[in-house]
Amino acid sequence: MATVVLKNVKKIYPGSTEPAVHDFNLSIADKEFIVFVGPSGCGKSTTLRMVAGLEDISEGTVEIDGEVVNDLQPKDRGISMVFQNYALYPHLTVYENMAFPLRLLRNPKMSNDEIYERVTNAAKILGITQYLTRKPKNLSGGQRQRVAIGRAMVRDSKVFLMDEPLSNLDAKLRNQMRAEIILLRQRIQTTFIYVTHDQTEAMTLGDRIVIMKDGFIMQVGSPTEVFDRPGNLFVAEFIGAPKMNTFMAKLVKDEKDYHVECFGEKIPVTGEKARELSEKGIGTQTIVLGIRPEHMVFSEEPKPGYIPVEVVVNEMMGSEVHLHVTTPEVPEGAYDTLTEAEARSRDFADEQLLLPGGKKELIIRIQTINLTDKQRAEFVPGKKLYLSAESRVMHFFNYQKGKLKTNLLYGPGAEAEASLAN
Repeated sequence: MATVVLKNVKKIYPGSTEPAVHDFNLSIADKEFIVFVGPSGCGKSTTLRMVAGLEDISEGTVEIDGEVVNDLQPKDRGISMVFQNYALYPHLTVYENMAFPLRLLRNPKMSNDEIYERVTNAAKILGITQYLTRKPKNLSGGQRQRVAIGRAMVRDSKVFLMDEPLSNLDAKLRNQMRAEIILLRQRIQTTFIYVTHDQTEAMTLGDRIVIMKDGFIMQVGSPTEVFDRPGNLFVAEFIGAPKMNTFMAKLVKDEKDYHVECFGEKIPVTGEKARELSEKGIGTQTIVLGIRPEHMVFSEEPKPGYIPVEVVVNEMMGSEVHLHVTTPEVPEGAYDTLTEAEARSRDFADEQLLLPGGKKELIIRIQTINLTDKQRAEFVPGKKLYLSAESRVMHFFNYQKGKLKTNLLYGPGAEAEASLAN
């Protein structure tokens, strides 16, 4: 078992002037399960490969169990790695595939009895004992992935690295293998670094999640922290499905009270959120307001503080319904720093804060158990509804065009400060 520490790690590929990974700093505790998550090209697999020794480190250091491993070969780092494409030998049986890394050991050389014991123990844990005499071509995708995991398990590794191991599986198998990886982690009690682009995997597997974008760390935190207290707009929209509703609004401080003005309506901000805003000395300003689809409440009749919207699309998901709605056009003078022409402009549409014409598309997520049959039947395109949200589920992001929009209340996590400064 081991800790892993990355200090000021940077990766610049030959012929490129822009780093693929910028000043990456992270401390991973012994037996911790860390997940790197982000869109394609964000640098998560590159970072994992630098830990594994499959990519050279341009700057900075990687420490495993207190030892700097920058110049060590992968086989000498005490790591095991599971790849996305299984990488099994087609001409070898499952047993021989799993035994292969043990047969390569020379100092000390492992006996056949010890190899047999390790392989069979790993096969029992993974439930593949009955497949030991088969070849990979006679296995399903999930079974092949278990073999690949088993091959990594048989070694005495300090760190277990997994690079998008479930991305080649169908949805049902992914769900099954996620559960098996959770059980595997409980059984072998080692340090895990797991890379994925799937936020569901990140949220269900990780003790902590490292969210990346363009080679930078955006936020580091537990699944609950990054969902409930996103440090910036990128994290807020990346974590959660459907993604968080975000739109420009005006946060107004009136003596000791706060409210939000958006689309001609005023939504009061009270309780803990108002206290936090006051303690941080946050005054009246243009903001990006974020509210998750599942946190929005609706009324079929007009109410104070409820935004009028119109249903565009109804997605029936079975246990819940996703309603796509459009807001009214933004009224003139809604934001101190924006003219109506600016609010309607293509520049703001490109940032997906407002659609051309000043309207915004939102998504509401409603549990069908809370709806009557009459309501389900009436949620058709053109239906008028009225939306609002409680203060405790609102997120307030600063607004600077072309800049990363950080949360006014939570800000970036301590791990991300240096990266976000760039």
